Amino acid sequence: MSILTQHSEGSAAEPAIEENNNGSPFRILGSKSTRSDLASRREIKFTLPGADLCTLRHILSSNCHRVIHNEPVSTVRSIYFDNVNFAACYANLAGIGRRQKVRLRWYDSLQPGKDFFFEIKWRNNLITGKHRLQMRALQPLADMAFKHIVNGLIKVLPPQYIGHLLVANEPVALVEYHREHFVSADGQLRMTLDYNLAFYDQSGKQSISTSFPQRLHHLAVIEGKTPVGREAELKALLYPLALRSGRCSKYVHGCRHLGFIPYRI
Repeated sequence: MSILTQHSEGSAAEPAIEENNNGSPFRILGSKSTRSDLASRREIKFTLPGADLCTLRHILSSNCHRVIHNEPVSTVRSIYFDNVNFAACYANLAGIGRRQKVRLRWYDSLQPGKDFFFEIKWRNNLITGKHRLQMRALQPLADMAFKHIVNGLIKVLPPQYIGHLLVANEPVALVEYHREHFVSADGQLRMTLDYNLAFYDQSGKQSISTSFPQRLHHLAVIEGKTPVGREAELKALLYPLALRSGRCSKYVHGCRHLGFIPYRI
């Protein structure tokens, strides 16, 4: 996980954007920018409203190895893109088997710097995966208008990803949360503990906004990521808890808290 530069709020004036020789302010870093462990997996979620974080942390630390990326607790921030009808959000609510979400992600700074990730998270019924490209901009992403971000990405993304961005090119929500990482003894099963969720409205904004967060403090989420066929082993990593898995999309939570969709449909 990259250490990203802290960056203060940009000025109201829109700065000039330099371009690479392909006409884009972005470039993809390295030739192995998609992690192989994200290619295809099962992802199982457990939602725990009002849970005691110290207890959950103790259980996961006892049954797994703790992994630290930059800080013991990572702060994850993602901007989700959708269309004006919130098609990706409603596809999740409807339980459509084949669907995807487009987002930009960075870590450990309120405003994104020059380094970030472009991600397409996809689902094919019970199997999930993620196309992930590590990107670098010629200037901090926080200083760029959304229209320039989208246009710049279209110019530099691999052709197979461009269609996804064209379909979902409207910034909707910035989702923020704290995350702690754990892995099984063999390193194949991953568990994350997410909490302190917050959502920032990006709809209609010219550039990234980190004003007026809508917070969801009471909810903790444990996510288990496992190769296909090893789902049952996740229970051992949660012992002595006997949790029931369920659906939990942070993007959908954000759309609800920001008032884009009703709480009950």
